[in-house]
This record gives sequence, structure tokens and C-alpha cells, in this order.
Amino acid sequence: PAPQPSSPSPADGTDVGACTDGNCEIAVTEPVTIRFPAPDDAGRATLSVTKVGPNGIEYEVKSGNNRATGGAEGPGQGCLTYLRDRGSGNSCGALDPTRPTPRPGAVVIQATTGTDGTALLHIVSP
Repeated sequence: PAPQPSSPSPADGTDVGACTDGNCEIAVTEPVTIRFPAPDDAGRATLSVTKVGPNGIEYEVKSGNNRATGGAEGPGQGCLTYLRDRGSGNSCGALDPTRPTPRPGAVVIQATTGTDGTALLHIVSP
């Protein structure tokens, strides 16, 4: 069998522009800022990846008056952020790097670390 790559190949490659509609799967290797529709037409939300490295990622999400931060260190670690029109929730730990399940009324943001310094980002809108 062929050797497995250290990071899965994301559907949208490294194209940050693919995220502007609120649905994407991209690889990031450096800090980026992504703007996408906030939940329930509450304007625009912003995802700012502030740090990416081998087995590490840190980010901040802003939507209206809501703000959430996430960060993970270690192989296979990551964070899930649920952004709703009236708040947000966050959980971090060991994650499956596949696409998260859409949630009614929430934008789901998943960031998973990669051993080679490439993090996998998913944004999933309802």
C-alpha cells in the first residue's frame, strides 16, 4: 500500500476564498483571516487564525458581539466552535479531521492540527 500523507488533502486546497460562502475545507500553514456569513443573517463573521505550526493551531472567531477563541497542541488535536446568533460554544481535544456535521442555526468551525505544520480548517454552515 502507498504511504499515507501526514495531512489529508482538503477539498478546497489552500484557497481561503472558498470559505467566503460559509462552507469550506482548507489547509492553512500561516495566519489568515476569513470572513463568512454569520448565523441567521446576523451579518459577517470573522475567523482569524493567529498561529499555525507543527501539531498546533490558535484562532479567534468574531460575530457581532460574540467572540470565541480556540487553540490546540499535539498530534490529532483540534477545536470545534459552534457560532450561533446569540452566542458561541467551544470544545477542544482529540478530533477526527473529517468534515463536521452541520447544525441547525449554527456555523460549525473545526480546526485540526497537522504534524507537518499544516492545519485543516472546516467551516460548515446550515
